[in-house]
Amino acid sequence: MQWALRYLFPARSSREQREQIIGTFANLRKQIPLLYGVSLVNLVGMHLATNGSHLDWFSPVTVLSFVLLWRMVYWIGFQKPTREFREIRRELVQMAVFTALLCVGFSLWAQSLITQYPEQSLTIILYSLLAALGAAYGLSSFPRAALLPLVILGMPLAIRLFLFDDQSAQGIGISLFLVLILFMWLLQVHSRALSELVSGQLAIARERNRAVAAETQAVKRADEDALTGLANRGRLVREIRHHLVRGPASGGGSVLAICDLDGFKAANDAFGHAAGDAILKEFADRLTEAFADKALVARLGGDEFSIFWKDGLSGLEIEEVGDRICELAAEPVEWDGKELSVGVSCGLTEAGPFTWSDGEFFRQADSALYKAKESLRGHWHLYDQPQFQADQRRARIEKLILSGDAVDQMHVVFQPIVNVETGQPEYAEALARWDSPDLGVVGPSEFIRIAEKLGVIDRLNECLLGKALSEAADWPSTLSLSFNLSAMQLSRPAAAERIQRVVDAYSQPPDRIQFEVTETVLLTDLGQAERELRKLTDSGFTIALDDFGSGYASVSYLRELSFDTVKLDGSLIDNVLHSERSRQILLGMVDLCHAAGARCVAEHVETYEQFALARSMGCDYAQGFCLGKPTTSAKMLAALDLGSKQTRLPFGHFAKD
Repeated sequence: MQWALRYLFPARSSREQREQIIGTFANLRKQIPLLYGVSLVNLVGMHLATNGSHLDWFSPVTVLSFVLLWRMVYWIGFQKPTREFREIRRELVQMAVFTALLCVGFSLWAQSLITQYPEQSLTIILYSLLAALGAAYGLSSFPRAALLPLVILGMPLAIRLFLFDDQSAQGIGISLFLVLILFMWLLQVHSRALSELVSGQLAIARERNRAVAAETQAVKRADEDALTGLANRGRLVREIRHHLVRGPASGGGSVLAICDLDGFKAANDAFGHAAGDAILKEFADRLTEAFADKALVARLGGDEFSIFWKDGLSGLEIEEVGDRICELAAEPVEWDGKELSVGVSCGLTEAGPFTWSDGEFFRQADSALYKAKESLRGHWHLYDQPQFQADQRRARIEKLILSGDAVDQMHVVFQPIVNVETGQPEYAEALARWDSPDLGVVGPSEFIRIAEKLGVIDRLNECLLGKALSEAADWPSTLSLSFNLSAMQLSRPAAAERIQRVVDAYSQPPDRIQFEVTETVLLTDLGQAERELRKLTDSGFTIALDDFGSGYASVSYLRELSFDTVKLDGSLIDNVLHSERSRQILLGMVDLCHAAGARCVAEHVETYEQFALARSMGCDYAQGFCLGKPTTSAKMLAALDLGSKQTRLPFGHFAKD
């Protein structure tokens, strides 16, 4: 079988041979009946030309005619299309073998007729050649099989003519021989063309398959996170866009969870990116195993993951998945013989009446995550109505800040900082106040944090500094301005130059201005903050470290940076009247400040007893409600009786109330 296949279907590969066989069979189903029909017509014609009046049931013409007629009927009525490759291959081989046997029988019969009827030789040869050429044409889609009628039936007849004594017959034989050679050559060319066509089609198919595979891979890469194999942000966004269900206020809408690994950066920095990747992949596997059967698990980027339940969850199920997510991260990750421990904070939201867009759906989950991280890490939080109202308020605050309306609505109040020895106010700290017509009172802790996140705190603070300088222009020379600088403001290059330009615009001397910075400022970017503070000091401004004692690294700041004043955090004063330990800590703090060459301010002094104790412990200044509440410049000056030329005032005069 194999040698026959190699002859009938020459190809460079089994795949190419397979395609040749399938293509040949599809074409031959239409041509084979023609092959047998032509052969039958010529067979009958040759019989009529030689011995038309005599016909035996078992004569060659009867047998051959019956076989040809049966094959023609079979291919027309009984041979059905098949997709089974083995059947196709077997059918073609059988047809080639049958063609060869038929040609052998036809050729032998024709030779015997020429011998028996020499006077009808040319007629016999004509019909035989027509049968050979017709059969070859009928098999043209099967070039190697088409050679069989020419070689087995045509060539012997041409040779027989050449052997005749008649020169005319010999010439016809030579011509016929050459024509058959040419015809066989054309069939060979057709065979090669067919093979090349199949090869080209296979090459095109391979390229198409590669293109499809590349496109499939590209789509997969576009939808899949390379590290974890989870869906990526793009796919998650599309899933939410197409399948988000908004339920009523009572619940029932789609649910989205966004979780962020706590402690991941520390583990990644300590053990390297390989450890970090191991944590991410392990947590991804845990999320997939726990939720992938009912939800889409995705990695948003970095150490942030998301789970989307398009069909929603019940209230109890939301609590269960929140707890489950936290439990999955709590289990240590085994890596390189070590146990890497992280946690997770998770925010969940349920699509409801206020989820008016896909972006809002994401924002609510992000807001819930922020709330979870803000309250207690390693826990989860579900977005609720109070948080929605708080977010709406925050959005309005952001809009007012960005538009500049917030600055126009703000004003500055002042609280005196008193020299405990003389009882005289030497500084007044400027404090921003915002009474919004739409939002009511907006506290500094609220709008300053938002302005920092928006990246406009420097512009806002410079405007407030300008307002404070404008008020301070009417103060007596003994009273200086103390103004707080933002962490983000000092972390920007050329911050000192911008502050200097604001001060210059109000013609205030630098030695009458003190800038307060908190430990948060220094934690943002110690190197940049140090450079900007040095510029301010060199320009003649006084620098104060605010809230000293509330953080963990303040002592190192006193050692590395130079401050003119240190303001002790109010928590150090709260319990000094009732706790010897608190008094000893306060005394140690005061001594530490003096050792660093800085003056010391006691904050949150609420009673005269606290004031007296702070003075006895060596504090240089005090600030608190018993010395003066934050108020407008005019009211402060009137309360302190500093509107006149008087520059010294006994403490008792303004320590009342």
